[in-house]
Amino acid sequence: MDISKATAPVLELFRQNRTLCTAIAAVVATAGAASIFSRIVADYRAWYALGPNGLPLNIFGYLFQSISRSFARSDTRVPVPYDNAKLARSARYGPLSQRSFFSGSIPPRKGTRPEVPTFVGPHRQTSQQATPAMRARQESFLEALAVANPSLIRVRPSNLEGPLFKSVWLQSGLALRDEIKNLNGEFAHSHAEGSTHMVLSLADAATAIERGWSERHRMSGVASIMPWSFVMIYAPRDDEEFRIWKEFMMASARYVLGGEKEVVMP
Repeated sequence: MDISKATAPVLELFRQNRTLCTAIAAVVATAGAASIFSRIVADYRAWYALGPNGLPLNIFGYLFQSISRSFARSDTRVPVPYDNAKLARSARYGPLSQRSFFSGSIPPRKGTRPEVPTFVGPHRQTSQQATPAMRARQESFLEALAVANPSLIRVRPSNLEGPLFKSVWLQSGLALRDEIKNLNGEFAHSHAEGSTHMVLSLADAATAIERGWSERHRMSGVASIMPWSFVMIYAPRDDEEFRIWKEFMMASARYVLGGEKEVVMP
């Protein structure tokens, strides 16, 4: 087949209607740009609707997390996406990370997981959120945990999420495990919708993910920004889930304290 003969009529049509074709091309390009802009605006509005967090709630915060998305992880619901044996030998995690610090068994979570947008920050769930009454119980427990363990734990505004959120820290002067040195001793904090970020042992984090209670932060395991075991525990929906949420909090405290100190349950 002679390609030149086949394309000749098309080229002739373009020459005869160059202005029209150029106009059509411009309309198509404009429509494409408008579609991209519309998606960006919708994405920004969805991000903004998640509310205050550790990033500025403006276009600069949005752009920062958008850039971070390019190297964030997407396997946040895979229990063990790393070389566990290698981490167990490392100075950063070591043998302690392979231990469980739960005082009892953790059953599978009922139902489906909540919806969690893919933003790097804030990391929130947008369905199955806690009621205001449940949020009050969570905050009261964190305060009570610090009161029951005054030489070990303190509650203060979060460095990671901003001053609007209370977080749980190791008392000043206590040695920090390598995983939480970048976090300056802040090992847990709750969010307005009831989810909670915390540092667990690798073993407990894998169990929590496998049984449907949590997922890792998208920056967990990326360089040394956040440890592999920095997870988000979903908001408790009833009394039994609140009991298990407290068990996660206790396991986190026991682990970051090196498994050597007794942590009193309030």
